[in-house]
Amino acid sequence: MKTLRGKAILADGFHAPRLGAVEELDRMLVEVGEDGTIASVRRPGDADYDVTVQAHRQAQKLLELGSGTYLLPGLVDLHVHAPQYPQLGQALDVPLEDWLQKYTFPLEARYADIGFAKRSYRLLVDDLIANGTTTAVYFATIHQDATRILADTCLERGQRALIGKVAMDNAGPVPILLS
Repeated sequence: MKTLRGKAILADGFHAPRLGAVEELDRMLVEVGEDGTIASVRRPGDADYDVTVQAHRQAQKLLELGSGTYLLPGLVDLHVHAPQYPQLGQALDVPLEDWLQKYTFPLEARYADIGFAKRSYRLLVDDLIANGTTTAVYFATIHQDATRILADTCLERGQRALIGKVAMDNAGPVPILLS
């Protein structure tokens, strides 16, 4: 995350070094490089651990998580239909084709409106980040300006993203593709 670039975190956490194994990490020091990637992980008992913790503390570049708080890796969501976020959890009692025609296609057509796209995508990205999703694969609409807004929102908020449009192989029942 942008706010941690060039800083360090002193925390407890968990690590899965191999399938079926979970390792608890007590008071690990995670140093974050200027590029936002993990530069090093040091543990108590490492030769330079105490000196490095003290150096970060004196430079006021140390974030210390308290007892009972755990540092967890960011979540990765590999399938997000970004323009459908405003209708999350709605009309789950209708068949897919009815749901698409009545709710999804009209909603996705609204992404021609840049203001609507900005509001919707900002809410989506902020909500995902707040819940720990640091990387997402987003499916957007055919609206290039709105898709750029989604990309810019991810960049501004510090979320890694892969963004593309949904590929439909049957334009017949999809009114947005006919416009």
